[in-house]
Amino acid sequence: MSDTLYVPTPDERQQAKAPKAFQRKTVIGGVTGELEIPNGNNPFQNAWLTLTLGYDLRFLDSRLVGDGGAGPIIVQDKDLGWCARDSDDYLFPIIDWGYDAIKKFVKLFQQGEQIWNHKFLIKPPNVFDKLDYYSSAFPGYILRPNILCLFRMESGAKTSATFNVVRINPAVFSDPKYEVPNYKTKKTKPARNGFRSHQTLLTDGDVYTPVLGHELGHAINEDHILALKGDAQCKINRSLDRCYGLTVEELRNIMGAGTEITEINVGPWVDHLQNMVGGDPMHCKITMLTDPKVQPLPPRKIPVVPASKAPVGPSFGSRRLQPVGAGRR
Repeated sequence: MSDTLYVPTPDERQQAKAPKAFQRKTVIGGVTGELEIPNGNNPFQNAWLTLTLGYDLRFLDSRLVGDGGAGPIIVQDKDLGWCARDSDDYLFPIIDWGYDAIKKFVKLFQQGEQIWNHKFLIKPPNVFDKLDYYSSAFPGYILRPNILCLFRMESGAKTSATFNVVRINPAVFSDPKYEVPNYKTKKTKPARNGFRSHQTLLTDGDVYTPVLGHELGHAINEDHILALKGDAQCKINRSLDRCYGLTVEELRNIMGAGTEITEINVGPWVDHLQNMVGGDPMHCKITMLTDPKVQPLPPRKIPVVPASKAPVGPSFGSRRLQPVGAGRR
């Protein structure tokens, strides 16, 4: 991952300074969603749906051993010394955290925000009018916005996910013959096969690999790729190896074993949107925002029946502004 500072997209800069005509918040699985509609000053601006992941980091080592609920995370082995137990129960020797190492990890972890931010544009069904707003720039029309999907990470937020982080002894990986033992079975495997992190346990090296985006995906309620595609077995037991993907395309996905984000990963934003607006499940079109320099599709202009006085702000289900042909089938 890059060590550079995050640069907001033009849409996000507009969001930060634009007065909002409407806001609504919801919390699903510990993730806060906020839906915002512009006040109409800029008739080309879409709505924003921001998911915010609150998080806490716990830096585990010989001084803070922690517990993962399914047993100890940090184990003192008679031969290896202090070790971290991965998701397959293999023990990897660790070293203690220092101030500089913690500071570096915190910075790189926060930059995980870039992985999921500004990746999708939701285009609701043509008849969906709950986010309509009026702009004086287009009299005689209401504007029906699309929805930009944004992502934020907030350290120490009231609603937070806890990530335990360990610092693997780098000497483990420098020896190609080094074997690590299993905490339960005592079998061994080559350390070069890697430490298997999971949603609540990361290593200091995960910020440089696809692991970070994958585990942040789980934190915002993404499932493994086969579960996202409806595989019943993976919905029940998502830790199965096959749930990470069977085809090259599935394995490339961020919720498989890769870094690719596609339309199938938009689920958390759609879930929050549906929770906020209610009604029957919507069938939305999804556009991938592959180039932050390209302006996304603007709101649609819907002609309305002339009214004596057009309201200012979003209708959010109001019928004060009636599109031409409203009620027709």
